[in-house]
Amino acid sequence: MSSQYKSLIEARNQWYRDIKMYKEFLQGETKTFEGRYGAEEYISMAKNRLQDINLKLKEIEQESLTDAL
Repeated sequence: MSSQYKSLIEARNQWYRDIKMYKEFLQGETKTFEGRYGAEEYISMAKNRLQDINLKLKEIEQESLTDAL
């Protein structure tokens, strides 16, 4: 497994943890408009980043399969 692949997996896991943390924050009672808006924006950005990472991981997996043949 390449170091790039491992780095992407680690980054993906961190984004998942961040999304979970911000969703938990939004479930709490105390939050300002700015805090709520910021959390929602961060979650949206993180989801987009996850899509990018997953696409790159698929590309790497396809390259590995092609190289193996």
